[in-house]
Amino acid sequence: MKSPFSIKELNKAMLQRDKKLLDSLSIVINVLYALMIFETFLILPRPDDPELEYSSLEQIYSENVMVLLVIVVGLIMILTFWIQFNKLIGNLVRSSAVHASLAIIQMVFLMIYLYFVRFDLEYDGLTLALQMESVFLALAGFVGALNWMYARRNKLTSEEIDEEEEVSILYSILPEPLAALISLPFAVMGPGIWSLSFLTIIPIGMFFNWRKKQRFGPGKISGN
Repeated sequence: MKSPFSIKELNKAMLQRDKKLLDSLSIVINVLYALMIFETFLILPRPDDPELEYSSLEQIYSENVMVLLVIVVGLIMILTFWIQFNKLIGNLVRSSAVHASLAIIQMVFLMIYLYFVRFDLEYDGLTLALQMESVFLALAGFVGALNWMYARRNKLTSEEIDEEEEVSILYSILPEPLAALISLPFAVMGPGIWSLSFLTIIPIGMFFNWRKKQRFGPGKISGN
């Protein structure tokens, strides 16, 4: 028996569903990022904590410098991933089951990362916790890069951007997970050195900027 719908109508319906999926995905992921940022601020030492015995707010933070450093790194990384997500989503016209699943997996990795941040602070710079933070930050970043490559190959991206811009966006995603991977061996040196090791993101970013110039020429880089 023939379907009452033509192939053209079915394709149109699928495109509409994929566009709605993209809208839903954007809402869900943005809410999750907002909740993670809220949770990050809840980790900060609180003056009303009955277990803390400090006479001033300055004393609280001066004696918890390493705690603050780890939290600042965590907050910066989560904000960076959030900005990247909205940058990527702004260059897509639709989603798919695979694309949406990868986006959710990335969020799961970030939430596990945040769990280990709390674990790290609870056990005062535990090496294993710092290592797991590096691992899950790297996994989250690489899954994001994989998802962007999947979107490119399956024509989920907007026709308004060309291959040059798509590759430029990919290059802008990679410094964060690579810096997280490089930070892994520094975890044994303590939270201070571990946090500072994320500064490798600067030379990594410079390398990818050089790579873009080599590939496309200095006058053709957009990155948006």
